This record gives sequence, C-alpha cells and structure tokens, in this order.
Amino acid sequence: MHLQTEIHIKPFDCKLSHANKILMLGSCFATNIGERLADAKFNVCTNPFGVIYNPVSVANSIEILLENRTFTENDLRLHDDLYYSFCFHSSFSDVEKQLVLNKMNNAKLQGHEFIKNAENIIITFGSAIAYKHISTKKIVANCHKLPSCEFEKTHLSIEEIANLTNTAIRNIRAINSKANFIFTVSPIRYLSNGAHENQLSKSRLLLAVNEICNTNCNCFYFPAYEIMMDELRDYRFYADDMLHPSTLAIDCIWQKFANAAIADESLEIIDEIKKIQAAKMHRAFNPNSDAHKKFLKTYFEKTKQLQHKYPTLNLHDELKYFDINC
Repeated sequence: MHLQTEIHIKPFDCKLSHANKILMLGSCFATNIGERLADAKFNVCTNPFGVIYNPVSVANSIEILLENRTFTENDLRLHDDLYYSFCFHSSFSDVEKQLVLNKMNNAKLQGHEFIKNAENIIITFGSAIAYKHISTKKIVANCHKLPSCEFEKTHLSIEEIANLTNTAIRNIRAINSKANFIFTVSPIRYLSNGAHENQLSKSRLLLAVNEICNTNCNCFYFPAYEIMMDELRDYRFYADDMLHPSTLAIDCIWQKFANAAIADESLEIIDEIKKIQAAKMHRAFNPNSDAHKKFLKTYFEKTKQLQHKYPTLNLHDELKYFDINC
C-alpha cells in the first residue's frame, strides 16, 4: 500500500560527476543542495552572491560573473552602520568597507572561474516577485532591511523570466559550450504577500522554466516544488515555521535529486564517503587504546585508497583525522 503520491522523475541525460565542476545559483534551496554536494565531495561553488530569489537578479549575477567585474567602493551603500550592495545577500554586509569588498570580490572571482568551466549549472528560482529600488530604478537581489517605501514591488512575467534566462544561457555557452543546466523552483512558500499571490508567483516560475527547458538543449527540470507540495505534503516534513522544508524533507528531495541527476559511479563514491564520514564522527571511550588506533589506521587506508582511485576528491581533512602520526 502506497501512502504517498510519489513523484516519478526520469533520469537526466547529462549527469553530475565528481570529475566535473558544479555552479549553484538562486534561492536557499540551491544552498541546501549545494551543501549536500559539498559534503559528498563534489567540486561545487554555491551562491557566490549569497541567496538570491528572483530570476532578474539571478540573470544579473550571471552577467557580473561573465564580465568578471570588480566591485569598488562606488558599489557600496551604508545603512545602520553596515556596508552592503544590492547585488549581494546581506550575509556579505559588514561594518568594515574593505572587508565587504574583499568578501564580494573573492566570491565573485570563484564564481567567475566556475561559470567558465562548469559542466553543470544548477539554478533555483524562488519567487517571480521582485523589488525595484525606486531611486535607482533597478531590481535588487536583497532589500537589506531598508524602509519599504524605498522599493516598488514588481511581478515578473513569464516572458520576461524566460527571455532573460535564455539570454543568460546563450552568453554562458558563448564561453562555456559544455555547460548543462538544471532548473528548479524552490519548494519554500513565500506567504508574506498571501497564499494566493505565492501560488501565482510559483505558477509563473514553473511556466517560464518549462519554456526555458523547451527552448534550450541540455536543460533539465527537477521538480523540487512538486515533491514538497504533493509527495511531502504532511506538516511533519516542515520546519517549525511551517514554511521551510525540514531536514528530513530536504534529505528526501536530495535522494530523489541524486537518483535522477548524479552518475552511477558518483553515487558509489558518495556511499564510500558516507562510511568514512561516519567513522570520523565516531568517538572512542579510550582514544589511546590499541583498538582505537587500529580503527584509525583501517580508515586511513580506506580513505587513502579512495583518494588514490579518485584524485579529484578533496579528502585532506579525513586523511589528517585518521593519521595516527599527526
């Protein structure tokens, strides 16, 4: 007996591999999946501008990465003693101007290197509602808790989202012809504007992504939103705010993503890494015992063998932990 409506996902033609570079852009769901990819030792760059929700800001971020534009003092603003940029999430803000610029430019540079060479670019749209800064007439990636009177709410159209994203894909492929794209719509509901407006926003995103994937080759859609809304519709899959997916829900969506989008060899690598990481979490009653030293030596050899077999993996921390000579 099935007690859930299962969302069946056809495996993607182009799959993620540990040998490839992966760039993640978009909402906090992109961060959640990016963290799991990083834990599984994929070569991933996640949200170099921080969490970004609307497709216009995602497209603007891609343009900045392609141009490799350097941010200067002229790009910063000051509010409540914090320097910030409308291009970045508030996690980049700080009281020290140079520290902010260093964080922004370092993250941008990493994103630039990835966008030039990434075999896989994963983009998550959060909302089709964007906010335009009235005085500059530009849509911002983050409002940085400025007074709401400084912004104008904008409802992005299906055509606008699709056209901007199609242009971004063409510009990326002009310098990186091997790039494949995976699009998702964030499963997180944004109810500050009401449930109905959230549904309208998600609907525009879904229709726009469908148009994008039908227009471009090697573009795939992963139904994270549908999985959360249907297969995981029970509130036991939600965090305490009843809006964000719980850790269990993210794990469920991650497993479906892995099965559809990750190559078989990399799935086997993930299983080996899980065993090694579980061993690393083990805490011995007597760290000086011969049994524990034997345990460390065993997993040092297992980690070393995995590193030798797959040289692109970064297992430095694990090797250091298990090395009894350190």
